[in-house]
Amino acid sequence: MRPKKTLSIYVLLVGVMGLSIVGGILAFQIFSASTKTQLTQEQIEIIKPIDGTIDETVIKNLDQRTLVTEADIDGLVIIPSVTPSPTTPPLATESSPINTPL
Repeated sequence: MRPKKTLSIYVLLVGVMGLSIVGGILAFQIFSASTKTQLTQEQIEIIKPIDGTIDETVIKNLDQRTLVTEADIDGLVIIPSVTPSPTTPPLATESSPINTPL
């Protein structure tokens, strides 16, 4: 007569297997996150370290720009655009077989 296995052995086996699967998935996620970057090669080329210097041409361009005051903005005349109201096209008749506006 064989000894009867209890339920606790199976619960222990399933628990150990589950923990090993979860641990493997977690280890893989940590490893893949630490070895891969989410930046593309183009983004890496575009990103440059900030050195704190300002190009002299940028400063000259700022000096040459036109200054717009509030008086200039208040003096602007805004013409409202008129949009046609949606209408149904006319029905085709014998004299005008193609839908043409009246």
